[in-house]
Amino acid sequence: MKRCDLHIHTVPSVSDRMFTYDKDVLLDYVAKTKLDVIAITNHNLFDYAQYQEIKDALTQIVVLPGIEVDLENGHILVIANNDDGTLFDFNSKCEEVKNLIKTKDDDISYDTFIRIFGDLSKYLLIPHYEKEPKLHKDTIEKLGRNIIAGEVSSVKKFIYMEKEDTELTPVYFSDFRIEKGVTPDKYPVSHTFFDVDQVNVNTLKLCLMDKTKVTLTSEKGIKLFQIFPNGQMLSTGLNIMFGKRSTGKTHTLNAIASRFEGKAKYIKQFELLNTSRSDSEQFENDLKVRQENSAEDYLREFSVIVTDVLKTCSADEDEMKLQKYLEAVMSSAQQSDVNDVFSKSKLFNESDFKELSFDEIKKLINATLTLLESQLYKSLVNKHLPEASLKSLLKELIEQCRKDNVANLYFKEVNNIIKMVKESLQLKSAAPRIPNIDLYQYFINKKKREIFAQVAIAIKKSRTISTEKAGHFTISVSARPFVNATDLKTVGLKQVSLTNAFAKYGNPIQYLDELKAAGVESNRIYKLFAAIDYRILNSSGLPVSGGERSEFNFLQKIKDAILCDILIIDEPESSFDNLFLKNEVNKFIKEMAENMPVIISTHNNTIGGSIKPDYILYTEKKIEADGVHFNIYSGYPTAQTLRDVKGNTIENYEITLNSLEAGEQAYSERKDIYETLKN
Repeated sequence: MKRCDLHIHTVPSVSDRMFTYDKDVLLDYVAKTKLDVIAITNHNLFDYAQYQEIKDALTQIVVLPGIEVDLENGHILVIANNDDGTLFDFNSKCEEVKNLIKTKDDDISYDTFIRIFGDLSKYLLIPHYEKEPKLHKDTIEKLGRNIIAGEVSSVKKFIYMEKEDTELTPVYFSDFRIEKGVTPDKYPVSHTFFDVDQVNVNTLKLCLMDKTKVTLTSEKGIKLFQIFPNGQMLSTGLNIMFGKRSTGKTHTLNAIASRFEGKAKYIKQFELLNTSRSDSEQFENDLKVRQENSAEDYLREFSVIVTDVLKTCSADEDEMKLQKYLEAVMSSAQQSDVNDVFSKSKLFNESDFKELSFDEIKKLINATLTLLESQLYKSLVNKHLPEASLKSLLKELIEQCRKDNVANLYFKEVNNIIKMVKESLQLKSAAPRIPNIDLYQYFINKKKREIFAQVAIAIKKSRTISTEKAGHFTISVSARPFVNATDLKTVGLKQVSLTNAFAKYGNPIQYLDELKAAGVESNRIYKLFAAIDYRILNSSGLPVSGGERSEFNFLQKIKDAILCDILIIDEPESSFDNLFLKNEVNKFIKEMAENMPVIISTHNNTIGGSIKPDYILYTEKKIEADGVHFNIYSGYPTAQTLRDVKGNTIENYEITLNSLEAGEQAYSERKDIYETLKN
C-alpha cells in the first residue's frame, strides 16, 4: 500500500492566496506523515526548476509533476509521469495554461484544455468532485473514460462515494500549502492509500478502476482514517471514548473538532439542559426558526396577492377618480352650448394610449430559459421540444419584448404631447374637460380587492399546516386568527402600535389600509393576517416538558449533523435517562455512523456497551518531568488489548469494565441486586 498525497502547492499564483514556500517544511511533512508518493500541483502553473529540486531532495519517495487547472469554473488535477521526456513536454503545456490565466476569475474552456494537453490518456485526471469548486458534471461527461476518480473534501464524502456503485472512485488529499512557519501539529493527514507496487500514471489509473484498492488506511478491509499527525486513527463509523475524569477526553474531542475546521457538529456536555425561563424562550425561538419554511410555504401565495393589492390604488382613490369622471361627463353635457372651436377639437378629450404590459412576455421568457437550462430533465425536454426550437422561441420572445418596449416609448412620448395640447386647449376654452380614466383598470382593481378580501378571510381560519415526526415527538405547525393587538407583536413588530389596525381586523381592506398607516413595512404586512403556532408534542400528544425539550433538541442536533463532516458528542448521559439513550439516541447515532464518522465520550454502559461501537479510544493522563501528557489507547471492541501510537498496550476488558461499570466488583453487586429483584 502506498500512502499518497497528490495535491500539494509549493508556488502561489493569481488563482491562490499568497504564501512563502519552505523546502524544510516539505521534507519534514513527507517524513513525519510517512508519505510514499506526492504530486506537486500548483494552480495553473508548473515550476520546472523547483520541481527538479524537490525531486532531487526526496529521492526516497516518488514525486510526480502536476498542475491544478481552472477548467470551466471548476478545478481539475492533471498529473504526469516523472521521466525526463514527459517532463519537457508537460512543462510546455503548463506554460500555455499559465499564459491564459491572468486573473483569479479566468479559466479555460474544454476545447482549449483538449487542444493544450492533447492525448489525455497520458495523464491522471482528478477533478474536484465532492469538493469546491466542483468541476461541472457536463464537463466530466465530455472527458469521458479519462475520468475514473474524483477528489473529495472530507472522510464523510469519501465514505459516500465508496459505497455508491454509480460514483467515481474517491480520493482524499491535503490541498496543502507548503508554507513557512507551519508546525508539525498542523500537518494535514488527509491522504489516500493505493494498493500498488510500482508507481506511475498507468499503475495509479489501474488501481483507481477498483474501489477496493483505494482506502483511507494502509490495512485492507479496515475502515479507519488518520486524525492526528502522530498516527492516531479513528473509525469511519462509530467511535466510543472512555477515560476517567480529567484524563483528556474533552481535550481530545476539542482537538478532533479543530481538525475539521468548522465542519464538525460538536454537542458538548450539559449544553442540552434547558431549565431557566430564558432557555425556554430560546427553545421556542429556535423552534420557530426551524419551522419558518412551513409558515412561508403556507403564506407564500398570499404574500403575492398582498403585494399586488398594495401596488393597486385604494378603493377610495378609484371611487374619487370615477366620481370626478362622471361629474365631468354630466357637466360637459349640460354645458354643450359653451363649446367652442377649442373644446370641439379631437384632442380636447382624447384618451391616453395604454402602455403594453411586460408581465406575460417575461413569464414566457423565464419559462423558456428554465426549459433550456434544465440539466436533470434535459433529454426529456428535448425529446418533445428540440433545443434549437427553444432557442429560436427565446430569440423571438426577446425581440418581441424589445419591440413592445420601443412601442411603449412612443406611447409615452405621444401621451406627453396629448397632455400638453389638452392643457393648452383648456386654457383657451371655457368648456369643462373630461378627465382621463381607465374604466377597465377600475373594474380590475375592484375585482382584485374582492378576491384579496376572500383569501384574507380564508387564510386566518384555524387549521393544521403540517406535522412532522422526529423520534417519538411530533412537530406541529398550525394557523389561527390573531386574538388581539398584543398577539400581533409575536410577528416581531415591537416598535409599531397596532391597536387601531386590529380594530379593523375583521375587514381585510380596511385592516390593510390601517397597517400601511401604522408604518408596517410592506414586505411584512402579509404575516399579520394569520398567526402561525409551532408546538412540539410528545408521544401522548401533549406539549413537551422541560426534560423532553432537551431530548428533542438533542435529536434535532444529531439530524443537523448530516450537513457536517463529523459528529462529536460529549457525555450525552448527563442530560438523559437510560431508556431514552437506548431507544432513541442509540438508534439515531447508529444511523449517522453509517454515513459519517461519529465519536462519543461516555461513562454510561447504555451508550458505551449497548450501542456496539466500531472502534474504542481510552484516554489517560500522565504527569512527567516535562509536564502533563494526554495519552490515547485505541483498538477494535473485540481486541484483547488497546494500543497507543508508541506501541504501549492496556487490557481492553479491564478499562471497559472500569469505565462503564465502575469495576468488576460493582458490576457483580448490581447483577446480584437485579437477580434478587427479578425473583
